[in-house]
Amino acid sequence: MAVEQHRRQPTVDDLLNVRTPTDVAIGPDGTVAFSLHATVSDHGVSLPSDLWMLGVDGGATRLTEGDWGDRSPVWSPDGTRLGFLSDRLLHGHHLPYTMAVGGEPELAGTFRGSAEQLLWSSDGSRLLVLVADPWSYGLDWSAVAVTGSEPDPDPIVRRPGDAWRRLFLVDLASGEVDEVGPPGRSVWEVGWDGDATGVGLVSEESGGSGWYRCTVARLDLGNRSATTLYEPTWQLEGLALAPDGSRAAIVEGYSSDHGMLSGSVKIVDVAAGGAADPWVGLETVGLVEWCDAATLWYARYDGTGTACGRIGLDGSREEVWAGAPFIGGDITKPACVVADGGDVVYTTHQAHGIAPELARFDHATRGWERLTSFNGVIVEGTVFPDIRSLSWTAADGLRIDGLLLTPTGVTGPFPLLALIHGGPSWCWNGYFSDSEPNATLLAGAGYAVLMPNPRGSNGRDHAFAQAVIDDPGGKDLGDVMAGIDLCIERGIADPDRLGISGLSYGGYMTAWAVTQTDRFAAAVANSVIADWVSFHLTADIAAFDDFIIGDAWADPSGPYVRCSPVYHAAACTTPTLIIQGAMDRCTPVGQAEELFAAIARTGVDTELVVYPREGHVPFERAHARDAIVRTQAWFDRYLTPRASEGSHRSG
Repeated sequence: MAVEQHRRQPTVDDLLNVRTPTDVAIGPDGTVAFSLHATVSDHGVSLPSDLWMLGVDGGATRLTEGDWGDRSPVWSPDGTRLGFLSDRLLHGHHLPYTMAVGGEPELAGTFRGSAEQLLWSSDGSRLLVLVADPWSYGLDWSAVAVTGSEPDPDPIVRRPGDAWRRLFLVDLASGEVDEVGPPGRSVWEVGWDGDATGVGLVSEESGGSGWYRCTVARLDLGNRSATTLYEPTWQLEGLALAPDGSRAAIVEGYSSDHGMLSGSVKIVDVAAGGAADPWVGLETVGLVEWCDAATLWYARYDGTGTACGRIGLDGSREEVWAGAPFIGGDITKPACVVADGGDVVYTTHQAHGIAPELARFDHATRGWERLTSFNGVIVEGTVFPDIRSLSWTAADGLRIDGLLLTPTGVTGPFPLLALIHGGPSWCWNGYFSDSEPNATLLAGAGYAVLMPNPRGSNGRDHAFAQAVIDDPGGKDLGDVMAGIDLCIERGIADPDRLGISGLSYGGYMTAWAVTQTDRFAAAVANSVIADWVSFHLTADIAAFDDFIIGDAWADPSGPYVRCSPVYHAAACTTPTLIIQGAMDRCTPVGQAEELFAAIARTGVDTELVVYPREGHVPFERAHARDAIVRTQAWFDRYLTPRASEGSHRSG
């Protein structure tokens, strides 16, 4: 009993202080390098991250430290040096560095844009660096880099065809930098044989929209040519070149967002072209890595959990682990890193109430051995809300899954919040909390929090992921409402105290819901899409619209107008808080301003909060904290949990 009295619920700062190990790289001798990422920044638009090393003896050693972002370590072929990316010279603008283990970082080269990927040559004398032009990066949800504390007085000039992603070779001895990528094409990912030939995901369109129409191409770095090997039906991501360079593995599937794709594994013949997919039914893979020339290791979604295993080029498949935890350093997709033919497997392991840490797969026990404890102080002695999986049936008979958080040790009915994820190509999964701290904190404050994975989400199959196409805010909103009705029927939710919230596409769903039904007593819309027409013409991902809603943006009677919340705002009766980053290029600030003005004209209570310097998600600590506190205060104002339903308040 004495121990139980000291247990507490997590606070806002607990969750904002979480650090996540990711970007795992295994050296030739088995030494592991990784980056440790903060959740928020105390010093500007760049998220701090340090480089660390995990020795063969298991001890973790810090290699770099600062208020900047050091990330994406890559071992040199001889294992004596690390290449990595850092924005230590200008926050948000990454450049390539190298350093000897235990030595000081050395700048390898400078570019007009920001580096996104680097690879070593076979002899360790050169780096191949993928660089995004200014105004083509920021797709990691950050704001565009600024040059100082004061706004740049010079004009920003943009022209059609600007903002490419380019390839450069850097000679480490001389410092010479040569552009080697194909002119007039963007390279989104690259694999390299370490000499003169690469394989890339390339697009003929510049800017963020180019990714949606990538092809696989063989790259001749000597004459800067590109030969198309595979033209997909959907999007591509996760390029992995086989050890002998003869094949490339790639994941193909419908995805609303760069970096969040899951789908089927395709094997591309680098010499002859074409793609094979011998694994029928394997449709939720996030990333693959080659174990050897004939075998790959995959990590995939498994509904609201994850799984991993081996697949062979002969079509064989062995799933070695599946469970509720999420495996993958980046919560946008499952991933593992392998060595020694798949005998050594690392990932970042987390689950509800279990903070993310570096972990190694134990083949003997078929489980994960957690190797670090960066977040032990945060989790120790804390009580997280209860969590359970839910399934329900949509109006058309489709099974829908989700997660439900409820206050610990208390029975309902509770005020219920439907928390809608972004994408829509993403899913609620076995995350600790840093992906959505509001869920944990609001459940601790007395709310039931429903986290549905409606049609269009990752985690199921291609048909489910594609079911939202041509129907945004249609049957997927019906899926959400059916989940709410289930919670009411089971005595979990109070039908008179319903709220809804979401970010990005979840922000769109929130804005759309409050113009389509009067069932919600309060709403919080983050990084919203309010008007598909203006969104299409101002966002950096216009091609997303082409896939989900079509390309008839100029048709005044078409879906761009029919599905836009601003044109239905007169029907809104729900008090709505709108939260937005001033420098968001995915959902520009004008979207939030339009929604605010449209609701304000109805006389319904509304409030617009815009955070300066922020992109798609607030990363500065003060802003992230303020958004969480404001969200709870808004719901408390209109839904008012009773004292018996929960005791924890944000603050």
